[in-house]
Amino acid sequence: MVRKKKLTSERAAEARTGRRVFTLPIPNVIANKKEKEPMIEKTALYVKTESLFDDRTGFVASSFSDQVLVTNKIGEVLKVIFKQGNVARRYGDGGLENDPTRQQIIVYSMVTCQNHLLWYQRTSPNKQKGEFVGDPRLQGRFSVGFGGHKTREDITISREELIFLKDLLPAVEEEIGTVVGLNKGFFSEVEEEIGISREGIKDLTLLGAFYDKRIEDPLLPVQVGWVHTGIAAILDVNPLVINRLVFRASEIAKAWWVPFGKVKQELEERQENWAKGVGPKVETWTEIMIEKFWKDYTSF
Repeated sequence: MVRKKKLTSERAAEARTGRRVFTLPIPNVIANKKEKEPMIEKTALYVKTESLFDDRTGFVASSFSDQVLVTNKIGEVLKVIFKQGNVARRYGDGGLENDPTRQQIIVYSMVTCQNHLLWYQRTSPNKQKGEFVGDPRLQGRFSVGFGGHKTREDITISREELIFLKDLLPAVEEEIGTVVGLNKGFFSEVEEEIGISREGIKDLTLLGAFYDKRIEDPLLPVQVGWVHTGIAAILDVNPLVINRLVFRASEIAKAWWVPFGKVKQELEERQENWAKGVGPKVETWTEIMIEKFWKDYTSF
């Protein structure tokens, strides 16, 4: 396997010229007090539903379900997210998970390499002795999508890091911070979930966005799809840099590659088996990605 030769950056070269250092304490050193670490509150990037679904973003009923809204106007969707994106807690009183008036934004990406699409099955707790990480509503299901919520850490810290914009461009400081946070959160997820660093990504294509209004679980007063909007993406792995993917068994039970020409067949067979009661269910978002956006991608 031929690997890319890493180029030495200017900063790295300067850093190697002299490693000896000395320190100078601040005038009055304050001892750190050990504090009890608080419970981590789950948060997510969101936009108001009424702002996201208007004439500009172009959401329309899909060809396979009038309850699934899709759009190819990804630029317009991202404009709304960047300009109006905010962060709030997901659970508890006033949480996002029970509020259809606010849409949590998920970049949902399929992974391809050498004309093959990656499929996988999520882990179930009983197969890993209770060691299960992820949304329990999705356990055991077949999927082609990777992605997650963009957290307060992704967005807020990214805004704070843009220190020069506070004075130079105050009007777009938060907007650019959301852009950077969305970007950083996506690449962090990819590296954590399948072990692909940025240099291992050959290409990333944004195809559009989607929203699922269907009722999947009648026992839930608020369906999962009602509070999430997906950004459809394709991530193509660079085989000159990556020769294997790394999965966490606590989240993914197994994975396999499917040739481009057999992707639709794979979906149909999995769905037919589930209808017969002989296999797990395919995630609804996976169905949307293949029924709508896969055709768009392969026709490029």
